[in-house]
Amino acid sequence: MTGWSSTTLVRIADDYDREMGDSNAPLDSRYGRYLTQCMNDLWDEDRTDPAAFLVWAWSVGTGPIMSPGYVRIRPDVGAVRLTQSQEDGRLLVEVETPVQHGQLAPGVRPPYAAARDWEPDPYAYSSDGPSPLQAPQDESKPALLLAATLRVPANGWTLHRPAGKWPVEELLIDDAKQAVAVAVAAINRDVGPMVAKLVGAEGGHW
Repeated sequence: MTGWSSTTLVRIADDYDREMGDSNAPLDSRYGRYLTQCMNDLWDEDRTDPAAFLVWAWSVGTGPIMSPGYVRIRPDVGAVRLTQSQEDGRLLVEVETPVQHGQLAPGVRPPYAAARDWEPDPYAYSSDGPSPLQAPQDESKPALLLAATLRVPANGWTLHRPAGKWPVEELLIDDAKQAVAVAVAAINRDVGPMVAKLVGAEGGHW
């Protein structure tokens, strides 16, 4: 896996997926096992629709279905989901993230100087990236916990087009992996810089 950076929100755990694979599973893939188990959640009309197929493949490859997921989310980011607009069906990226007070521009920071903030989880293990954030352990003082939900339309993305019919499970898994790989690259390219300006070193400088 590539390392985390201020603009890297998601990445694929391909090596772990193979290591945890089952010799009896298609492509020796843990993700493949979950995909085949969740086929009933993929509607017939969505099998050839690139956006709908991707939403399904992404949901299978992330929590709570897979934990740890085939798609890994940066530890300090709460969630990265893919959905479709109810208005026109376009693909949407939805990122939920805690926002610490110091990451906001001085003019818009909360007025409660004594209020506690999100703090790193001291028990979480993260060897290659930022620690996940949690509510303060000391609950004897007020805490103001801010979070943001960023929704970004996937305009201009060239999505992987699935075959729609898979004579063998290996072809379904390959389609799902290709679809997810395209989304991971596009999310980090297009959405990652926006999140970096919210909660990274550039926080508050939209």
